[in-house]
Amino acid sequence: MYIVVSYDIPEDKRRTKIHSILKSYGQWMQLSVFECDITSTQYAKLRSRLAKLIKPDTDSVRFYFICGCC
Repeated sequence: MYIVVSYDIPEDKRRTKIHSILKSYGQWMQLSVFECDITSTQYAKLRSRLAKLIKPDTDSVRFYFICGCC
């Protein structure tokens, strides 16, 4: 599956950790945007790893699924 991930994390230390995790799953495109071509299992693992760091009241992480023919 092809996913574009964007994030807005106000805290530098947490933002750096999020960036590092995403770097291991996809290509860094622009500031807080990554393109990931991953399997369903990798996606589940990525969501799990990010959930441990994200503070839902202040952080925003969005996943945009791109169809195979796009």
